Amino acid sequence: MRARLAAITATVALAATASAEPKPTAVDIKPFRDQLIVLQDAQGGTYVVQPGNDGRVFYGVGKTLYEQVVLTRSSDGEHNSWSVGLWAPRVPDIAPGIVRKTDEGEYFRYCGGEEGRVQLVQRTGDAATKVLDKSTFMTSAMIRKPRWLARDDSLVYYYVDEIRQVYGGKGYRVFVGKKGAMKEIPLVDVATDTAGDVFATKTGDLRLVRVFNDASHDTAVWVKGEKRTTLFLLDVDANSPLIYRDLGVYGFVGTICENL
Repeated sequence: MRARLAAITATVALAATASAEPKPTAVDIKPFRDQLIVLQDAQGGTYVVQPGNDGRVFYGVGKTLYEQVVLTRSSDGEHNSWSVGLWAPRVPDIAPGIVRKTDEGEYFRYCGGEEGRVQLVQRTGDAATKVLDKSTFMTSAMIRKPRWLARDDSLVYYYVDEIRQVYGGKGYRVFVGKKGAMKEIPLVDVATDTAGDVFATKTGDLRLVRVFNDASHDTAVWVKGEKRTTLFLLDVDANSPLIYRDLGVYGFVGTICENL
């Protein structure tokens, strides 16, 4: 009876966690408003940039602009040029999205090399003031990040994501299925420790077994009743476009390279 009660309690707790999905919150730009540069592209995108070592970037199409996750910053004080690398998981080859001011004073957005280059136009004066006054600035729309990805030899994928630490962490979800047709499988229990991960669902257990301090020997398995299916573990960074485009798990994530 106690075991059954514990299982029910765990299920309720996991369901509550899943329903309490974090959401972006408003950002007050007043403390750094006078530092902001307003840029726009021909496709209707707006980029609001705070240059500098602690700079920030906001982007959106319409009046809601989402803060971007900054990966890299560089600047050249002599030419007043700078570049900001941003998390853009739909870009191939583990490349960031980039907003750049050149030595000549031109602005560009890059989503995957020169073929993904788009020129940006700076708005100044009343046009910039109107954008800043009328826009709603929000924290990142990237609520979740990949934890691990695997597939079997029948091209069925097994994917686990979690809430980013800035939004509280944990909150694991499991998806199983073929590309474009993956379904979330409700969790009933979770174990994450130095031995690896176990995600127990209503239909089976997804297990990542880890050799301590030796990721090259990690193994993954899907256990359903008496059947065990060995899985091929896939690098989540190298397969970021697969995760964010092809699997069909994510829709809008609010990055500067949203529509790749």
